[in-house]
Amino acid sequence: MKPKPFRREAFCTPDAFYWPGYIWFWNDRITASKLRRQLRDMAKHKALSVWPFAWPNFRPKTNPTSMSPEYLSRDFLKLYKQMIQEANRLGMKAWLYDEGGWPSGGVCGKLVRKNPSLGQQSLRQEELFPKSGEIINVPSDCLGAFLYQGRSLVRRYKPSQRIRVAQKGTRLLIIKRHIDTNPSPNVNSYPDLLNPATTREFLRMTHEQYRKTVGKYFGDTIPLVFADEPKVPGRPWTEGLAKDFKRTMGYDILPHLPAIFEGDSQKDMQVRIDFADWWSARYAEAFFGQIQRWCHKNGLLSVAHLGGEDETLGPTRYGFGHLFRLFRRLDIPGVDTIWRQIFPGKKTVMEFPSGNSTSRKTVNVNHYFPKFASSVAHQQGKPWVVTESFCVYGSGLTPAEIKWITDFQYVRGTNLMTMGAYPLSTRDHYMGGQRPGFGPFNPIWKYMDLYHAYTARLSYLLSRGTPDVQTAVYYPIRDIWAKGPEQKAVGKSLDRLAQYLLERQTDYDFIDDDALEDPSTRVTGGGLKIGPMTYHTIFLPQTRWMTKATQRKLAAFARAGGNVICLDKPKEAPKIKGSISTDYPRLERYLKPTVEVSSSRRFVRVQKRNLSAGNLYFLTNESEKQVRFTARFDEDRSPVLLNPETGEYSSPAGARQAKGRWSIPITLDFAGSVVVLFEKHPSQTMAVYKSAVKPLLEITKGFTARPVREYRIGKRNFEVMERPRAGKKAIRLGDWRTGMGLGFSGDVEYAVSFTCPKTVVAKARFLDLGFLRCACDVRLNGQSLGRRAWAPYRFPMAGLLRAGKNELNIIVTNTLANQFVTTKNLDRWPANVIGPYHAIGKAFEKDSLTSGLFGPVRILA
Repeated sequence: MKPKPFRREAFCTPDAFYWPGYIWFWNDRITASKLRRQLRDMAKHKALSVWPFAWPNFRPKTNPTSMSPEYLSRDFLKLYKQMIQEANRLGMKAWLYDEGGWPSGGVCGKLVRKNPSLGQQSLRQEELFPKSGEIINVPSDCLGAFLYQGRSLVRRYKPSQRIRVAQKGTRLLIIKRHIDTNPSPNVNSYPDLLNPATTREFLRMTHEQYRKTVGKYFGDTIPLVFADEPKVPGRPWTEGLAKDFKRTMGYDILPHLPAIFEGDSQKDMQVRIDFADWWSARYAEAFFGQIQRWCHKNGLLSVAHLGGEDETLGPTRYGFGHLFRLFRRLDIPGVDTIWRQIFPGKKTVMEFPSGNSTSRKTVNVNHYFPKFASSVAHQQGKPWVVTESFCVYGSGLTPAEIKWITDFQYVRGTNLMTMGAYPLSTRDHYMGGQRPGFGPFNPIWKYMDLYHAYTARLSYLLSRGTPDVQTAVYYPIRDIWAKGPEQKAVGKSLDRLAQYLLERQTDYDFIDDDALEDPSTRVTGGGLKIGPMTYHTIFLPQTRWMTKATQRKLAAFARAGGNVICLDKPKEAPKIKGSISTDYPRLERYLKPTVEVSSSRRFVRVQKRNLSAGNLYFLTNESEKQVRFTARFDEDRSPVLLNPETGEYSSPAGARQAKGRWSIPITLDFAGSVVVLFEKHPSQTMAVYKSAVKPLLEITKGFTARPVREYRIGKRNFEVMERPRAGKKAIRLGDWRTGMGLGFSGDVEYAVSFTCPKTVVAKARFLDLGFLRCACDVRLNGQSLGRRAWAPYRFPMAGLLRAGKNELNIIVTNTLANQFVTTKNLDRWPANVIGPYHAIGKAFEKDSLTSGLFGPVRILA
């Protein structure tokens, strides 16, 4: 795919494809009028890409819903078509979701109920400790039985054989194939995604029904099909596996089945590697390959995220095996950001209620996992990487935190945003469902258009041109598959290296054995060329199972002048001629930062893209505080600041050029970011952006506050109450809970009269509100200064300030967290009705109650 060019007018007003869209939970009775009303509400708030998510009663015991009509019925498809027609009329995009609930692939259990032979298959191990002299008949339906004396294998038995145990202390392993056709009452039967016949049936039952209903909108209003967390079990099986494994790998897997479960010998680990190698390749082709071909045939893009991609050792813990293989069979690879996996602050272990006990989960991990998907997209020349974000984050999530999480992912290569969630219904127990929920019942909904505009413009910018990444990190997938005693050390080595590079502004992609072994990957001019990407330095974390073909390719790269840098090298590590072994104290000499940063480097992240119009840089602040630094760019063209919030252009203040480099002083608040474009041919004169630095007047006394709108969790639904007669009360700047109450969620108007001397009026340029939580709408002397949803809460005010008396009104809005933490109205719903996400959201919301205007409120020159 050719790089997409940059156009200024498209940056200012991006296509609807780039605007964030909401996962639209169809959790209750669906009507055409409600669909139209909610689509219009989303369009009004600039949520221009919507993801209709059918949520039938697929988890009746823990997440019951009342969705009707029945999923994929004639009436359901009729309403779906009416929804698409309205989205088309509104100029919106609608993402086609391929399942009812999740995970994708099973048609809510219908596929296996109709085709029991296509049920998911997995290996199960039964362990027996027979006595001496005991006779055991090996089950006829097993794949094999293995008799051990201590750790030594005595003999392998085939199905139906008879065993007379001769010695004490023996152990018998019986390995069977399990087919999932009779699940628990709360889980639908799931199919065998390693069987190509399964995907053909899945396409027939789902995709083809949508094609017949709304196929005329494919490629335009409906640009793509999304698959959500499809998976195979940890030790999968499928029809014909043994035969195809022998043909592909060169040996019979049946005598080696115990190694799939246990053993740390070289031979055991090699079997596990070969087994994972086989089934992950089959999975990529049998499921994702077929779906991608169907999508291309019908003018659509294939999109998915896999579930568990946020963990370094995820390939052996979740049902995907090899992230990169599956991502290569997608047009838009994706990631999932839930449960505060990414969130400001330090890594924390939290406890959540779970039935009659509690569960522990680590949050705020802030893993680099978006780079897994973006690396594949870069190497295949694909312009987009999607993130599904914010589900199960709780209703205390502020727009500033939403932006921080977005920037965290975007600087690592994602550039399309879909968000959780916009519920069809919030009645009764649905109020406490998967949170945050967005819509008119949420006080911050009226500010989300600011976030949508910022993200749409940033999505457009970061999908233009080609990424400029010259460093690669080897991903040791075979060491992870081996599951040996070194697996955790391998994961820690990779994590440390990945974070070290990020904290030194050295952008990188991951590469794996498949990419290095591909015949199209070439060593040329001292670089390693994979698709459109060329890497000059490759870092190796701890590894011992790298393939011979990869070793040869890296040795050739080193001979041609490339840098192969080995860290945490074990004794069994491959010996790559020309590579350099080093440690972290000496590692920096081998780095080539994308941008040099003078200070605060630990918190600054950077991405660079090469455009036809010049070179684009995106810098973000991942600290919880403001950072100040000077960024030095190896550029000889003039810099331009592009503001994704407004679409405006300006020249940076304080920029200096010397010896072919530009130095630009940059200040970024919490969740702050900046986009700098070094243009080849500047087309217009722009104003110089000047930050306000000199305080002229601080307003400290005389503030009053009154509630103007209150958002409540009622007995049957959310309630929004206007408070036109609420009285004012004097208030000190700070947390308003002391005056408004712990449970107040909504809008509070702060008012103050102040006197301003002529000398201040003459120099005043900005009103700065300091810190507040979480959004505000400001008027000065009856004139609107605008709205802000994240720092800096600063407003141009030239011409509106008067000499003498002035009136300042600030409406501050907080989140629904205060209501969720204090309400008793949801207690009448048992946990199995309100669902498991209510307790999780409430645990997060307890940390999100701070509200109000803190200041200092100042007038700046």
